[in-house]
Amino acid sequence: MSPAVVLLLLLLAEQAAALAEPQLCYILDAILFLYGIVLTVLYCRLKIQVRKATVACEKSDAIYTGLSTRNQETYETLKHEKPPE
Repeated sequence: MSPAVVLLLLLLAEQAAALAEPQLCYILDAILFLYGIVLTVLYCRLKIQVRKATVACEKSDAIYTGLSTRNQETYETLKHEKPPE
């Protein structure tokens, strides 16, 4: 049963009147605890996916590593010499 359904049942007048205050508190604490676990799992899963995507991107960039022209200027001047006459 999802937490929203449980919360809806607790908000009904008959159900809420039947529960004593400590029991209601325990139920709400359990819902909050489960919500925290779900959010933590989703956050960890997202972090792992981002790491895998970063590693995959770095591997694809490794293909072009040998093609860099760091030692050369982007535009080199052409030396135009007149043909010998």
